[in-house]
Amino acid sequence: MSSPQPDFLGPDVAYQAAPQKPEKPRRPWRATLVVALLLPPVLLGSGWLAQSDSTLLLLLGVIVAMVALLVAWAYAGAGPGTFVAIFGLAFMLFVGPAMAETFLDRQGVRTPAVVAGFGEMSPRYDRARTCKLVWEDRDTGEIGRVETGGLSACTDDIKAGDPAVVVVDPTGWQFPRMADDVESASTTTWAVTGGLFVAMELMFLWGRARKFD
Repeated sequence: MSSPQPDFLGPDVAYQAAPQKPEKPRRPWRATLVVALLLPPVLLGSGWLAQSDSTLLLLLGVIVAMVALLVAWAYAGAGPGTFVAIFGLAFMLFVGPAMAETFLDRQGVRTPAVVAGFGEMSPRYDRARTCKLVWEDRDTGEIGRVETGGLSACTDDIKAGDPAVVVVDPTGWQFPRMADDVESASTTTWAVTGGLFVAMELMFLWGRARKFD
C-alpha cells in the first residue's frame, strides 16, 4: 500500500502558482507633454491677471505663475529647471503688458476728457505730475475719474481745465490711461517674448530628456 502524497509542494511551487500582476509601463513622456503644453497658457493667463486694476487679481496671477514654474522646475531638474523658471518669469513679465497694451490700443474707447487737477510729481519723469482726468461716458453718461501718469503726465505747461483724451477699457479690466501712453506692443517686444517662450520650452524639454537617460 503506497503512502499518501503530501499536499505541500514547497515554497518554489507555491510562489510560481501565485498570479503575478504585470507591471505598468512607465510613460514619462505623458507628464512631459502635459507640463510643456499647460505651462505657456498658464503663464499667459497669469500675465493677463496681473494687468487687472484689482490688487487681489494681481496677487492671484503671481501666485499661479509661481506654482506653475515650481512644478516645471521640479519636473525639469534643478539645473535646467532654474533656467525654465527664469525664462518663464521673464516671459510672463513681457507677455502680460504686451497683451494689455495691444488690446487697449485696438479695443479701447478714446474719450474726450478734461484735466481736473494734479497729483504727485512723477519720480520717473522730470517736471511731470500725475493728471486727474474727468470725462463723461458716451454710452451711460456716467462721470469717470482717474489719476494717471507716465510719458504723457501733466507737465508744467498743462493747466487745469485743458482738454485731454483718455483711453478706457470697454471691459473695465484695465486702468484708464491717457491716449499718448497707449500704443500696441512693438515688433521687438513680441520678438523678445517669442524668444523667451522658445527658450523656456527648450530648457524644459532638455531637462526632461536628461531624466529619461
